[in-house]
Amino acid sequence: MIRYFIYYIIFFGVLFTQNTQKFIYKTKFKSLKVGTTEITIKKHESNNQQTIIMIESFSNKLIDLIYKLRHHATLVVNDDDYSLLATTQKIQQGSYIDSYNATINYDEKNIYYKNFLLDSMEEDRITEYIIPIDGKVYDPFAIVYYLQNLKLNTNQQHIFNYYSRQNIKSLKLEVLNTETMSTPYITSTCYLVVPHSSDGQYLLKNKGEMKIWYTADSKQIPIKIQQKMRHGIMELVLINYIEE
Repeated sequence: MIRYFIYYIIFFGVLFTQNTQKFIYKTKFKSLKVGTTEITIKKHESNNQQTIIMIESFSNKLIDLIYKLRHHATLVVNDDDYSLLATTQKIQQGSYIDSYNATINYDEKNIYYKNFLLDSMEEDRITEYIIPIDGKVYDPFAIVYYLQNLKLNTNQQHIFNYYSRQNIKSLKLEVLNTETMSTPYITSTCYLVVPHSSDGQYLLKNKGEMKIWYTADSKQIPIKIQQKMRHGIMELVLINYIEE
């Protein structure tokens, strides 16, 4: 039932949309181009209360020979604050594959999660979870693009509860300062935004850190996203931005 509900939203969201934004990034690891990431944001024409965010990330052919990377996701979010309504995700990292979806019912204060890869396994394995929530939850990618809609200033802080798989955690984003940043799309003065875990712990595995640069203009485009990982730094660097 959950699967068909999400497919219904996605199908009609794609058919009846307006105000489309598309961000195309080259994916870099240790200064090497390893793939491409495309983020598409579409607003409903028939229902102005919902926005659809689609994520397509894939490694290039050379990297595929060594370590294939894929991330396909669709997020349905509230138009006003980008809080999450439903998500479907498929992730491949080498031989590891994960595929799941979830819907959020704010009236019942629950997230309904299902992992499809477990369907063919042992019957006694739990494949569905009900996760209680207290207030609105967000997808990490949706938070990045929701900040475009806020007037950024240095020394700001924004706090969100974000959802991933079976977990909900609190996230604090700080607007630290402004820096000049250059990408193939634009050279611009940018706001530097750094996410932190609100409990003082590291936000990412292996003491990883993240930084996001937004253009310091009326569009506040996220032109670079940097993530410190165990074996190096992964970056999304904007090469094109399309607005329709």
